[in-house]
Amino acid sequence: MFVLETGFSILITIAAWNAFGSGWGDPDTLGELDWTWLVMLPLNAILAAMAQGFYSWRIWSLTNRRLWLPILIGCVMLTQVMAAFYSGMTIVVRGRSVSQLFALWPEITVWLSGSATCDLLITASLVYILTRRRRTSQYPHTTGLINKLIRFSVETGSVTSVAALVECTLWLSCREWNIHYIFFFILGRLYSNTLMATLNSRVPIFQGASPTAIIVPQSSFWAEPDIERGQSMNLDLIPRTGVNGSHTTDGTAVRDNIVMSDFQSNTDMTVVGSGVAISEK
Repeated sequence: MFVLETGFSILITIAAWNAFGSGWGDPDTLGELDWTWLVMLPLNAILAAMAQGFYSWRIWSLTNRRLWLPILIGCVMLTQVMAAFYSGMTIVVRGRSVSQLFALWPEITVWLSGSATCDLLITASLVYILTRRRRTSQYPHTTGLINKLIRFSVETGSVTSVAALVECTLWLSCREWNIHYIFFFILGRLYSNTLMATLNSRVPIFQGASPTAIIVPQSSFWAEPDIERGQSMNLDLIPRTGVNGSHTTDGTAVRDNIVMSDFQSNTDMTVVGSGVAISEK
């Protein structure tokens, strides 16, 4: 996906130079599609399919390997990919002009609407599955992790869905102004970046924090540090020489206590649940 996104950026640069660099002053250049467009159209669909395929695999894993829902999502995904490839090949045969692109409005509409529909299906499925898992959980820590995953799913799914819907709307309503090109250039890269944001956000949750910082991100795109709520804590600010961990249960709630001792200043810092307490010995 990184290689394809890099190639997509190179193709956009070449297309921009051909239209506004070497073709400067020639109005006919704006009505022609150079060879880069023939690659960018299916490449957009491939990037979307790679991200949607990953989420389909996640749904398949969370539903105990039940196939009907991933198959439904996969059919919509393949439909939008085939529509994009057909549009690209048709432009090659009929001629690389904007007028030929307008003649393919049914196929391009199927591609854009199919991509948005697939994103909405993935988001709704993940939210539903994770919500059911949250109801069966009896541990506050697990419930908190599931809540974060639900939030990540809504954020990443809404970004790509809204972009695909806006491009489809602009394509159907005012395609003669070519405003939809703005979202065409960013749609495929949105899929790759949202997928990477989803994977990066899971690192501090499932693989543990780094030795110098404990950060539990509240969003798939940024972390919201809040020491008072125990969401983020920078250990570089704490002179530490020893760490003692304990786990206690009072019958109704589960608490994780971490005691960090500085044997030079006789100071203990205890993290209890979501609170922080500092005591002098």
